[in-house]
Amino acid sequence: MGRRIVTKQMHSLGTETPAKEDDYATRLMKYVPTESVGFWLAVSGIIQSAEKDVPKAGLLWAFFVIGLVFTYFWIDRETKEAGSEKAWTQIAVSCGAFVVWIFASGGAITESLTSYKPVYGSLLLITYTAAIGFIIPPEK
Repeated sequence: MGRRIVTKQMHSLGTETPAKEDDYATRLMKYVPTESVGFWLAVSGIIQSAEKDVPKAGLLWAFFVIGLVFTYFWIDRETKEAGSEKAWTQIAVSCGAFVVWIFASGGAITESLTSYKPVYGSLLLITYTAAIGFIIPPEK
């Protein structure tokens, strides 16, 4: 099973045996960038356990940007298929999922935002994760 979401549009690409269209649960698994979330959990754990003289919020913001760039390029790489359009929808939804997971995980990065409350991240995570499985990419 490849990382790219299989839709009805993808069936017409002339493959000998058309792949089964991905269902809600499979789309959900393919949208969530687990590699990027794992990267973030490791990096943020290391940074947050650093000594007091380390600029934690600044480092976390820098690695947030690095993680977002990594997510873009990783999902782009993993969804490439010969004869297919770039999987823009999947890339965008996965990058969005990375952002949502980061803000839901809390820590020093969210503490640097004055109006942030942990309940916001938790509710956004639940809502976003439940909703993305319904998104069917239009790309062929």
